[in-house]
Amino acid sequence: MFGDKILNGKQLRQYLKISTTIYYQLLKNGLPSHQLTANSRRYFNIDEVKNWLESQGYRETTVWTKESQKV
Repeated sequence: MFGDKILNGKQLRQYLKISTTIYYQLLKNGLPSHQLTANSRRYFNIDEVKNWLESQGYRETTVWTKESQKV
């Protein structure tokens, strides 16, 4: 809907692969968001979110898996 840089809450949760609970905890702790009016949906600039997460000590990790050995 907005391209790659601006996401709504659901898109942000999917992008970060986080649960709704973690999402609300991050909002409570100051996750940067934007709203057009006080009662409108929140929107997130992904660059701002990444910078904020890094400044808070979070880091992106990759899950490594080991391939099974062929017999």
